[in-house]
Order: sequence, then structure tokens, then C-alpha cells
Amino acid sequence: MNPSLIGKKIAVGGRGDPFIFDRKPSHAKKLVALNSGAFVPSLFHSEHDHSKYFKDGEKIRGIVTTASYEARQFGVKTGMTIYEALQKCPDITLLPPNHLLYHTMSHELMEYLHTLVPVMEQYSIDEIFGDLRGWIEDDETDAFIKQLQSDITMKFKLPVSIGASPAKWIAKLATGTAKPYGTKVVHKEDIKAFVNDIAIDEFPGVGRAFSKKMQKYGIRTIGQAWGSPHLFDSWGRQGRDLYARLTGEDHESVQASRSRKGIGISRSMDHPIKERNELFRRIHIMVRHWSHTIMKLGVNPTTFHFSLGYENWGSSKKQYTIYRLFNEKFIQEFAYDKFKELDLYPHIAVKYIGMSASKFIHHDPKTLDMLEYEDDTKMRKLTDALTKIRDKYGMDIVRGGGEL
Repeated sequence: MNPSLIGKKIAVGGRGDPFIFDRKPSHAKKLVALNSGAFVPSLFHSEHDHSKYFKDGEKIRGIVTTASYEARQFGVKTGMTIYEALQKCPDITLLPPNHLLYHTMSHELMEYLHTLVPVMEQYSIDEIFGDLRGWIEDDETDAFIKQLQSDITMKFKLPVSIGASPAKWIAKLATGTAKPYGTKVVHKEDIKAFVNDIAIDEFPGVGRAFSKKMQKYGIRTIGQAWGSPHLFDSWGRQGRDLYARLTGEDHESVQASRSRKGIGISRSMDHPIKERNELFRRIHIMVRHWSHTIMKLGVNPTTFHFSLGYENWGSSKKQYTIYRLFNEKFIQEFAYDKFKELDLYPHIAVKYIGMSASKFIHHDPKTLDMLEYEDDTKMRKLTDALTKIRDKYGMDIVRGGGEL
């Protein structure tokens, strides 16, 4: 935490961690896997030189991932390029992401809230749902969340906004309207009046494409959507589910835990890679980080998806299913072979590399390839040892020969 930044125009930006490919090892680089949730990725942290992070020669690179309210008053917002942010606010303070700090603070906050609220759900790294039913009376909700906000500010020095409602997604919407640093309670009988004039695209889960679709039917606000139940019904289950959320009748519960469906890692290149030795060196590095994430989370994937994006030439992607006891040696060899097959245009520069794993199974020998099981078991033990070493000393303490 840096109290000196309070009240200043600040933007945090990201570049997709281009430093992952540096030949010089970074012992500060560690996997962060403290938190869970649908939008909580497993991220890697390494220390960055603030003065050089956004510079690529003469170019300024990076995207704003968040900005202080002081910076937002000058038009700086999430998704804007760092260059655009500097044009709008030349004296803005730019910071590289500190994922280790974010995950640590998120984890500590979640642990603290568990002592005050019986059922919690981490929706994202900075968003948490809590179920107060049977714990706090409706007429005490406003006082409770105001006290909670004050306690969090005092204990963690975190400025938070809190919204409450009997309907989960209305509560999320209420939190948005409470920003910055506010609280908002929307009781069941007040939901219609609360959402009536709010733009439809401000509702959680309504994307730009769906918003445009509804505008064709004259629906621009949530209140207008309430009057068109038959239209939403004609869009099938997805439409009916959305209508239930819009009206606060979805009855969705707070999920104490979420099962992870997949684990992936991808990188877009500032400078597309044409030389194939360098391309596969980077693939080796990414597979090492990916493998460590999978091992750290204790899952055994069976479906793997690989993709390459070419400079001005589309992409090449494919999915494979294989039942092996997961270990780093196996996935390095498997990924190398499959990316070789996937590289359909070896004379065209690659600007994107992506890999993901899903469909997890238990480590049951009956479900795995018996011909490889003995060797995989040995390699699994070795990978377990590597995971512990990297956890203690950093991700780059042990690297493969293909990365050098």
C-alpha cells in the first residue's frame, strides 16, 4: 500500500507481461493462486521498473486496467490505451500492475469478511457477494453495510462501495451506482423504481451486441425491458434468465465456492515473431508457467487447446483430448509437437500464442493411459518437487533447456 497516492490522478496499466520472455531470470516471479472465482485468473508477478514498463523504444504501449476517480474526471477509463490516457491527463501517475499485492489484499479481505458474513462468493478479484439472509434483518441492512464499509476502510485502507438487495444482480447494479465510496440498499418493493431509468447496457452481463439487439425493439432502459416479457421469452432460456435478473426474480443464490472449468495462458506480442527458434523458446516458457499453475491447483486436465495468431493472416487452432497423468515433461513434449503441427504458415510472423486446459479428472489409474502411467508417475513426482522449489524461490529458478 502507498498512502502517498491517495487523492491523486492515477492509472494502472498492463502490457500482458512481455517480460515473461526475458532471458535474464527473475526470481521475484511467482504464481498467485490465493483466490478463486469466475473472473479471478491465476496471475504471475514480477517486479517492474516503473520508468520503463510502458516504453517500447520510442513507443508508449499498454492498456489502462483501472484508474482513480481523480483520473476519471479527466476522461481516463478502463480499456483506453496508455497513450490516450496521457493525452487526456498529461500529469497522470502511471503504475504497472502489482498482481501479488492485489491477490494478497483480496485474499485478506475475503478472510476478514468470512468472520462477519456466513456465506461469501468471490465473483472477481475486487468483487464479492455476501448472503445476509437469516443473519441481518432487512431494516438493519443499511446500517450494517455502512459499518462494514467503515471497518474495511479503517482496517485495510481500501475505499469500497457496497450495494445490497434481495436479488443478487440488482445488488451488483446497486454497488455500481453507489460508487465512488458509497452504499446503496434496494429493497424488493423499490427494485422497479430503482432500475427504471438505468440504461440496459449498464446491467451486469448485458454486452454491447445484446444492447444493440434490444435497441432495435425500442428497449434502451431496464424499465422498458420490464414491459417486454414475451420478447425475452422468444429468445429461449437465455432470454428468460436475463429477464428474471432484470426484474430481480432470478432467485440466484450466493455460491460459496466455484469450480474452475479451465486454466489457460496467452500472450500477444508487441513485435510479431518470425524466427521459429524464438517462437518455440517462448512456447516453452509459457508451458512452464502454465504447467506450474495446473500443478499448483491440483487438477488433472484431459483436454488441451492450442492456438497461434499470425500477423495479418488469421489464426490456426486445434483441440486435443488425451488421458495422461499430468506432469511437466509430458505437457512440454505434447505442446511442442502440437504447436509444430499447428504452425501452418512457418514463413509468417506470429503475434499471438494461446494454450488452455480443461475437463479435469481425478488421478485414477483406471481413467489414464496405462502404457504411460509408470513413467508419468515418476515425472509427476519430479514435477511436484519442481513446483515446491519454484514456489519458494521463484518461477525462474529452474528453467528448461529449450528456453535458453
